[in-house]
Parts: sequence; C-alpha cells; structure tokens
Amino acid sequence: MNGILLISLVFILILCQGNKPAQDTSQRSEIIQPQKWWKNLPRPKYSSLKRMKVSQEWYEVYQLTDDTLAIYEPYQFEEAISYLLLGKETAVLVDTGTGIGNLRKLVTELTDLPVSVINTHTHWDHIGANHRFDTIICFNHPECIDKLLKGVDNTQLRPSITGDSIWKPLPKELDTSSWESPSVKPSKILEDGDIIKLGGERKLEVIYTPGHSPGSICLLDKKNRLLFTGDTFFPGPLYAYPEDVNIDLYRASIDRLNGRIEEYDYLCSGHNDPWVKSEVIPRVARAFQIIMAGEGDFKQDGDLRRYYFEGFDILIRTDMIKD
Repeated sequence: MNGILLISLVFILILCQGNKPAQDTSQRSEIIQPQKWWKNLPRPKYSSLKRMKVSQEWYEVYQLTDDTLAIYEPYQFEEAISYLLLGKETAVLVDTGTGIGNLRKLVTELTDLPVSVINTHTHWDHIGANHRFDTIICFNHPECIDKLLKGVDNTQLRPSITGDSIWKPLPKELDTSSWESPSVKPSKILEDGDIIKLGGERKLEVIYTPGHSPGSICLLDKKNRLLFTGDTFFPGPLYAYPEDVNIDLYRASIDRLNGRIEEYDYLCSGHNDPWVKSEVIPRVARAFQIIMAGEGDFKQDGDLRRYYFEGFDILIRTDMIKD
C-alpha cells in the first residue's frame, strides 16, 4: 500500500513539474535592463517630431525630413528603430527591427517605391522582418552573411517577448510559439565606401564601423547631413560587452566617425531616439578614453560595468578595460 502511495505521489510530482512554466530567462542584470524601464517613456524628443498615422499599433512612425521616416517600436525593451529613406526612384529601409509587427505592410502604407533593406549589422533586433522583403543588402563580412543565412530560431527569440521585456500587448497575429526570423540570402553585399543611389540627389555612403559587432556599418546621407548609426551609437547604454564586440575596433570606429563629423549634423540611431545632435560623437570617443584610464562613474554587477555619461552610457566588461 505504501509503495502504491509513493508511486502515486511521484507521478503527481512529475505532472506538476511538467505543467510548471518554463523559467523566464528574459530578466537580465539591472544595469542592463532596469525593472519597469518603460516608466521613462515617452522619450522627450518624440514630442517635437511629427507623428504619422499608421494602421498598426505596434509601430510609431515619425517624419524626420521630407523624405526620411523613423519607424519606432516602443513596446519592447530594445526600442528598435528602422528608417525608411525615400529617393526619386527607389527607397531604402535601414534595418527591419524585431519582426514582431508586420513591417512590410507598414512600409507599403508609407511608399509605393521599390524598397531595398540594408542591414547595419545582423543582431536579431535589426533583421527581424528581413524575410518580408525581396531585396536584402548587408556588408561583405562572412559573419554577417552567415547570420542572415542561418536566421534566428524561436528559442532564441522568445525571451525577448517575456517578462519585463514587453509592456504592451503583442500583435494578435504574432504566434509566439513559432515566431522566428527565417533564413534569408543577401541579394547584394557592400564594401566600405560604396555609394547607394536612391534617385535624384539622394545617395548613401557606406562607412565600415566594426567593433559593436562584426561587419557593422553606418550610412552617411550627405544631402540631408544625416548619419544612420545602427548600434555603433544610440542614446542609451552602448553595448561594448558582448562576446562579438571588438573593443579596439569599436573605439577606432568612433574615432573614424569623429574624423568626419563636419559632414553630418544628426545621428539616426538604431534604438531609443532617432534624432541626436552629432556633437555627441566626440564625447563618446572621450568616454572610452576615460574608461580605459581607469576613471569615470559606474555601477558594477559581477564583471560587468555600466559607465554613466551625458546622453549615453557604456556597458563594458572589466577584462576589456586596458591602457
């Protein structure tokens, strides 16, 4: 009798364990992702920008210039921003965000022009909707190309839509159990210095800025004096700590942008705020110098530090700090 009861108890425990929700792995260190990060939204800059009406609640679209639109995802922690650049003949979509909403449908509301996607780099929150478009362009780096060909599977993506990573309902059309970023084959690859023509006077120059990730690029729009920075810069905690960061190349890329600062007035970054004055770039270069000199204010969690500066922060591992 006791044996039967013991077996029954074990069986019940197994059932309970099987019904237990999977552990939420989305909660990262507080110095990376503060709890209830959305309490600081909306960011002040958006009140000064013209917001456009669109059909999908997941996106907010803002007009930066007559032919430049920022497509913002404020309800997920990354606050990803893509940019739709309109020329006389073609349009370029700089990055495709998380892929949570239907970006292709949104873009067709905004332009009738043929659209090519250019990825500034291949982190998941910049390539999420690549598969919805026919023409995908990336830099000529083997890791960039390989990541696009592999895609991102559901197990990698799901932590980004659980716990505190999301603060608004997801689109009803999103099947969270099968959501993925499918494999795509680049239609074209770019080299440093390439010029992309959109028709009329509008052109984009490719500036190779590795460091944040392999194959990272910025795009310079000389006509509008805009620099599209991807994650090389954004007004928030710059990610200088992950395994695919090369800190020496990152600093060199910031120095390169600093050397061309007379050619642009505003940064259109991959997260948080789409309209940042260019004067921040020399301060980023100086911030890295301060950190490497063993100075600066920071909070630490294990081997990770968050250094605080005006208009941005830097997340870096202690083993990366060197003279």
